[in-house]
Amino acid sequence: MVLSKTLFLFTVLFLAGYYTPFQCFSQIWIAALPAGIILITAGLRKGGIIVLCSVSFLAGANFNAGSITITGDSVTAAGVWRCRVETTTTAGAVLSNNAWNTVWASGRQLSGAVSRGDSVIIIGSVNEGFMDSYTFHPIPSSLLQDRLRKAVSTGLSGKIASREASSLVSALLVGERGNLPQVVRGVFRDTGTSHLLALSGMHVGILSGIMLAIFRKLFGKGWLSILSVILTIFIYVFVSGARASTARAGLMLLLVIVVWQSSGRRPELLFVWSVAVIVLTAASRGDVLNDTGAQMSFGAVLSLIILGKQFRCRAGWILSIAFAGVVVTTALAPLVSFRYGGLSPVAPVATVISFPFMLTTMITGFMTLLGPFASAGSLLSEWSVFIWLAVLRILESGMIIFVKWMYWVWPLCLIALWLFSRRRGFGRRFR
Repeated sequence: MVLSKTLFLFTVLFLAGYYTPFQCFSQIWIAALPAGIILITAGLRKGGIIVLCSVSFLAGANFNAGSITITGDSVTAAGVWRCRVETTTTAGAVLSNNAWNTVWASGRQLSGAVSRGDSVIIIGSVNEGFMDSYTFHPIPSSLLQDRLRKAVSTGLSGKIASREASSLVSALLVGERGNLPQVVRGVFRDTGTSHLLALSGMHVGILSGIMLAIFRKLFGKGWLSILSVILTIFIYVFVSGARASTARAGLMLLLVIVVWQSSGRRPELLFVWSVAVIVLTAASRGDVLNDTGAQMSFGAVLSLIILGKQFRCRAGWILSIAFAGVVVTTALAPLVSFRYGGLSPVAPVATVISFPFMLTTMITGFMTLLGPFASAGSLLSEWSVFIWLAVLRILESGMIIFVKWMYWVWPLCLIALWLFSRRRGFGRRFR
């Protein structure tokens, strides 16, 4: 499909321009855009596409230059601040304010008094991205999605006795990770499975698959089942806070379901990926391009589309998941090492082993919210989490930190995966 390939090419070049420190002549794209359109209209299609490719790259570079702002993160300032809570841990909270992007405010009392989405008035001082809080006043969020997320999280903690289990179920179902103990975070970090705690396409896919099976039993295979699944996805993304990774997954899944149901054909995934990038970039005014979670989410999906492989044998699903773990770990290795200080060599194996436990924990956690099944669901959740963490502790290993010579080996590893992923018909992925 020419449109799919062309749109993907323009999207990738735009991102390349955005993430490349190239600003010279970046504003030329405004004048070059009509020139490319005129060339295509005049019948010079190849020349016009080449010009538009240059336009995409320069537009990305110009967009990046226009998004650079000077913040107060590097300035020492004291006063009264009204902040929004971006995320919490057991040791503190990440806060945002108009005067600076985000700061870290430590304090167990603060983290215990607020949740993601709440506001807080703080008397304190800000210095180099850190805040010293002298006193604070929490303001609960009035937004429906924040209230629903907090209600689900509170309900789970009240029904599941184990704190490890209740906090992990809450993280998997509604993305509320603030109550996760540091020990549990460390286990997932050291096994390279921290991405399982962040709501993403895997969680949205699991939920949509379960709900699609249920709705098809109830309503058949028509549009009523599809619309019910779409509504479920919308509610899930809404309640979980509509973060970049879940919004990306929800949008892509929505496009795939609608196109597949209406035409009977699976849509081109690269086209769907490109549309998701464009829509979320426009909706967030470029903020999504600077979000680490979004970068990893889009990068992981793109690597799986291009380098992924389905094994057709008895143990095919295990091999497919394992190979997907290798692909994502390899493709995102520089980004993960840069953002998180290293990557775990056991991540692909740990991800495969974690998948059935994660699926079980999500299902039993959902059962906990249903009155008749609450007792059984809470008990099963505790056992699932207990066994899951015990297995991950066996796999804990040291971290690999990217050094200079690894950046030369990394492209060779991608080429090896490219050759192995599909020897025949590889070009079909770009049609």
